[in-house]
Amino acid sequence: MHLFKETGLSFLLKISQAGFSFLTTVLLARILGAEGYGIYAYAYAFVNLFSIPAQAGLPQLVVRETARGIAEGRPGVVKGIWRWATKVVGVISFILIVVVGSIYFFFKRNKFGVKEWTFLWALLLVPFMCLGNLRGAALRGLHKVVLGQLPEFFIRPFLFLAFLCITGFFFHQKLSPPQVMAFNVLSAALSFIIGAWLLYRNVPSDMYETKPTYEGKKWFESLIPLAFIASMWIINSQADIVILGFLKSPKDVGIYRVAVQIAMLSSFGLQAVNLVVAPRFAALYVKGEMVELQRIATRSARLALSFNFIFTIFFMLFGKFFLGLIFGSDFSIAYIPVLMLLGGQIVNSSVGSVGFLLNMTGHERQSAFGITLAVSINIILNFFLIPELGISGAAISTAISMLTWNVILWWFVRKQLGINTLAFSF
Repeated sequence: MHLFKETGLSFLLKISQAGFSFLTTVLLARILGAEGYGIYAYAYAFVNLFSIPAQAGLPQLVVRETARGIAEGRPGVVKGIWRWATKVVGVISFILIVVVGSIYFFFKRNKFGVKEWTFLWALLLVPFMCLGNLRGAALRGLHKVVLGQLPEFFIRPFLFLAFLCITGFFFHQKLSPPQVMAFNVLSAALSFIIGAWLLYRNVPSDMYETKPTYEGKKWFESLIPLAFIASMWIINSQADIVILGFLKSPKDVGIYRVAVQIAMLSSFGLQAVNLVVAPRFAALYVKGEMVELQRIATRSARLALSFNFIFTIFFMLFGKFFLGLIFGSDFSIAYIPVLMLLGGQIVNSSVGSVGFLLNMTGHERQSAFGITLAVSINIILNFFLIPELGISGAAISTAISMLTWNVILWWFVRKQLGINTLAFSF
């Protein structure tokens, strides 16, 4: 029951994050207008790209090594990975801010305006976002899964929305893109402080007197494939939209983007499950408790599939009506592409947490191979199918890519661990 409770709470946090995100988008569009919101969104998109090298797979490594260290009774290793990861993120973030900021200032010094100030404020988000993710990863590694998600999934978006509401509606203050980005930075900083306090309150007592143990070479060797996997995930999630925009009209991109967003809602169950089971996978594997590992893998897959199945049935019955009512009649043609994407998500949930299982047990290289092959297939199929089938071609390519990724990783899990992650396995 503990697994179901934590997964349910994680699912609620994901839902609340999605709700805050939607309300924030509506507010920003009304406060800033189309042009101002475009400036803000453009700067924020770049920040997300800059955060990739700044954290480079470190959150997953921190979850794994924390759970392992606790399971093995080695608090020094846990303390060591926390300090090591914090230093890596701090140094890379500092270099990014100084180098990128200096280059940007040099080229824009003669025309420093709203866009430039928005971008510079956005750069300050990088350390707070990345360090906040590390604090959350450390808490999840300590099996404090809900607390580990609270700062980034609830507190930060809530504070940002609150700042916008207070200034925009209660004080009737006209906000500019740089001011909005500054509020985002403030929200990220406060949520990071709260996350650090939550971690401090939940640190095992034996860690205070323990000297940190560093295994830098081992961690770095694991970090390379984890960072590669994180990068490939981003490429795979954006390839269909980028290629569709290159080959088709902006209207097609807009319709397909709605289809992708709706299909992603069905994966909330799997995302919530992954956050809960990842530290358990690492702890059980290091203890050699393979029977329990099999049980957790099967139950988590069934739980994720249940969420997905309910959503898919609902959309099959009411999807066309929902698309027309919420988004307008132009978006009704997204119904079939959504069903295709939902088919891929059904496979994704049925196979279970294969990627996390490999990454948490030290088999991240096999995971990297699987995602690389899936990305390659996705890109090739998009170029072949989109010219003839349009948004349906993009949906088919993504679904096949998802199927490829899951089948390959399922086979690696069976071969390397002897675990069958399928939801319907007995």
